[in-house]
Amino acid sequence: MSNATIQNKINDTFLRRALKNFAAAYPVARAKAFEGVDFEALRSRIAQNKQIALQQMPDLIARFTASAERTGAKVHFCRRPEDARAVMLEIIRSKGADFLVKSKAMTSEEIDLNHYLEANGVRCLETDLGEWIIQLAGERPSHMVMPAIHKNKEDVAELFSKATGSDCPPDIPFLVQKARETLRSGFLEGQVGMSGANVAMADSGALAIITNEGNGRLVTTLPRTHIALIGVEKIVPSMTEALDVIEVLPKNATGQKLTSYVSFIKGSTGGDGHELHIVLLDNGRMDLAANPDFGQALQCVKCGACANVCPIYEIVGGHVFGHIYVGGIGLVLTPFFHGMDKAEEILKLCIGCRKCNEVCAAKIDIEGLIVDLRDKIRKPFGQTFMFGTMMKNRTLFHTTLRAAYLAQKPLQGDGGRIRHLPLMFDALAAGKSLPPIAEKPYRDLVQEKRFSSQKERVLFYSGCLADFVYPELCMDTAESLERLGYEVVFPKKQSCCGIPARYSGEMDVARDMARINLDVLLEQEADYVVTICPTCSISLKHDFPKLLAKESDYHAKAEKLAAKVFNYSELVARKIDFDSAQPTDGSLSGVEGRTIITYHDSCHLKRGCGVFEEPRTVLTGLVGAQIREMTDCDKCCGFGGSYSLKYPEIAREVLLNKIENIKATGTTTVAVDCPGCRMQIEGGLEAVGANLRVEHTASLVAQSLRRG
Repeated sequence: MSNATIQNKINDTFLRRALKNFAAAYPVARAKAFEGVDFEALRSRIAQNKQIALQQMPDLIARFTASAERTGAKVHFCRRPEDARAVMLEIIRSKGADFLVKSKAMTSEEIDLNHYLEANGVRCLETDLGEWIIQLAGERPSHMVMPAIHKNKEDVAELFSKATGSDCPPDIPFLVQKARETLRSGFLEGQVGMSGANVAMADSGALAIITNEGNGRLVTTLPRTHIALIGVEKIVPSMTEALDVIEVLPKNATGQKLTSYVSFIKGSTGGDGHELHIVLLDNGRMDLAANPDFGQALQCVKCGACANVCPIYEIVGGHVFGHIYVGGIGLVLTPFFHGMDKAEEILKLCIGCRKCNEVCAAKIDIEGLIVDLRDKIRKPFGQTFMFGTMMKNRTLFHTTLRAAYLAQKPLQGDGGRIRHLPLMFDALAAGKSLPPIAEKPYRDLVQEKRFSSQKERVLFYSGCLADFVYPELCMDTAESLERLGYEVVFPKKQSCCGIPARYSGEMDVARDMARINLDVLLEQEADYVVTICPTCSISLKHDFPKLLAKESDYHAKAEKLAAKVFNYSELVARKIDFDSAQPTDGSLSGVEGRTIITYHDSCHLKRGCGVFEEPRTVLTGLVGAQIREMTDCDKCCGFGGSYSLKYPEIAREVLLNKIENIKATGTTTVAVDCPGCRMQIEGGLEAVGANLRVEHTASLVAQSLRRG
């Protein structure tokens, strides 16, 4: 993805405002829509039912085909897009027709149906308002549910004026009425109607179509011939499974309690002259369903929620963050539906915040699938050397950092911070200042030792950033844990957790790093392994077992280590009486004598490790602070490891959104549980002249314990 394309979207004032407003309104509407509904239970059922359906896909296709044809429908199974296009053209021509009216169907976008039919003399009319706008603009949808979200009323007025030959003012009620008047003739004149379907039921051969506009019913009933184009993954066994999808879709897609229209369609056996043709599209789906690593992607119900909550989509929109299907799941589906060449660049755009996983209606590990797919893309020249040689060789890595410490001195400004870097590295400092590499890393400040007491034993895994940039944070961590009654040992042979390599697609290097660290961290018997970096926690706790699943000895070691890994706040919270801990408070006035702070939830801590209550308990119950929650406290800060180097323009905009929310709290201290988040937020605040302190929870605890 070119920097010019990204910058163009960043500079699109309307796009940014529209997406930001929607991103702010959607969570509120969604929460209200799900009131009284157990979302976790609902999506767990959908995930389980979809998994079973995917395992039975050939049988479900056969059952659905038999059921649908018993009702009078004609089912066409098509392996390839070109087969589906040819079948649909043949149906249209057999009716002597040259005009197709369409209801919204992402599958038709997937196979580029409109261009094909029009090249073969068939005029296509999109009757969904958003899709019609996109058709007039000659663009593709920028969202699976809201295809024209990137268009403003002035854009639409200009498009409608050209299409209708009359002057259309940028007035929304007028434009909607003009669309009704213009499209109405299409419904009446359409010779063949086409739709997609949200669900297909194998036992009855029925289709379920969910819409917010009446066009869906008009297109499927007024023309004498109806063609439904459906991906085979939409087939479920019965109405029971279909109703769960119907319930979750409007709530998760647009924050509506229910949709305007739910239509159930079956073939006609009454001889009334209406025909229903159902085109079942494979296009790689059957192979994907059988793929043990990526098959879960087909559990998707196409609600678009992964785009709704994505901080990157909010900045650049779907024409950058996707191909045909957009958002997180679009990044996953693109290699299988359209080829890896269409996916290579967009797969890199994911920042890894896991917000998509949190709202996915089918519990798909979207972020995990994106990371795994990066192993299959071409790697930049020199990347494998950097990860494979430098990061595995501790001596070389540390020597390089030492050289960087000396080289940084001319770049340091007042206070020692770095505001500009030379050449290509200047992108890392875009929109923020950077802390300098420490003169001595923590590993050079602490003595090597082994456990020697009967206290609970803690191995301290610092992570690279804290070790080499924030050694004082490491000292605070060890000191505070010792004061709380733990014995702490820092294994000096520990290396990078491998996440930078894994997120860059270097899976073999990540496996090597896992083996190295497993040998080091299991050398001594400890009760806990504590981290102050949630990304390291994910690597040690979740990635090591996954990466080494096929190596029995190391997999057993990885499982043993995973059971011992705790985040700092998670471990410290065990020393606190939860019942006596002070609750968070969003009010503007604090409790007398208590410092008011705001807390930023690290993406990987909350959504990767499931830890978010414990830091607040530690800060209120042990540090004695009162927490004033910021808006979107768990929204990404834009760091993402090397992401802020690869895509500095996007990272900067994400950071500015975070800073806006921090400043709105009126507090003077921001607490974090991630060194990377600290570096990002601290640098951004300094760059905009905001006089706020950013501290890791471990440092705040250490300071409190020193005061007694």
